[in-house]
Amino acid sequence: MRRLLPLLLWVQAMLAIPALVEAKVPRKPVELVVTEPYVEMRAGPGRGYPVTYVVGRGDSVEVLFSRTDWFKVRAPRGPEGWVRRDELAKTQLTDGSPAPIPPYPDFATHTWELGAAYGVYNHQNLVAAYVDYAITDSLDAELTLQQALGTIDNRYLATVGLRHTFIPEWKWLSPTAGLGTGVQYIDKSTPPQPLDKTNQVAYVTLGLRGFITKKFMWRLDWRNYVVFTKENDNKEPEEWKFALAVFF
Repeated sequence: MRRLLPLLLWVQAMLAIPALVEAKVPRKPVELVVTEPYVEMRAGPGRGYPVTYVVGRGDSVEVLFSRTDWFKVRAPRGPEGWVRRDELAKTQLTDGSPAPIPPYPDFATHTWELGAAYGVYNHQNLVAAYVDYAITDSLDAELTLQQALGTIDNRYLATVGLRHTFIPEWKWLSPTAGLGTGVQYIDKSTPPQPLDKTNQVAYVTLGLRGFITKKFMWRLDWRNYVVFTKENDNKEPEEWKFALAVFF
């Protein structure tokens, strides 16, 4: 596990670098015609940037680049600016057909997610690595490997579960919930040794997620476990962890 985490962090860094570069939407700029009363162009990809130009109905714009849910466009008389995805989706091609703008940002429809996390499990420092596979835009299957480092024992957990994202198209903050099962292995360095070193676990989880760049995201998760033991005294440890991940 200790060798795996540095490798995952290195992979994250390598995959995150291209996300800092603007991705060209088409090789040849697509020309779109404004059908609403007007479209506002901003100085940058966000609502906090000022409006620098307004394109009226019947005029056309050329789509140059995209960054999450914002598109950089060029107006008829030369100025360039950024237009929000939902506004650009209301335009048309020059032949009258709908604009080829997806209804949701690219990040809302990713397939794989690979991440590393740090947190606390039952008052022990926790390191984790996980991989998610998107079954739908809002439902993921998740495999997690974790190690809880303590002064008396170390605990290793492997879990699988399902995680639901309530509003996947929200970029900055979206709530999640899930449940799953797995196994816990206890490596105790001091006596007495536990009655059973391997236990089955089940968990429920609540969390938040948000996107930092086009390929980089963060997650905050809380889990409540039930550890099934042979002592008829099931444990219910809690876990908090913060993760950084890449997705594709």
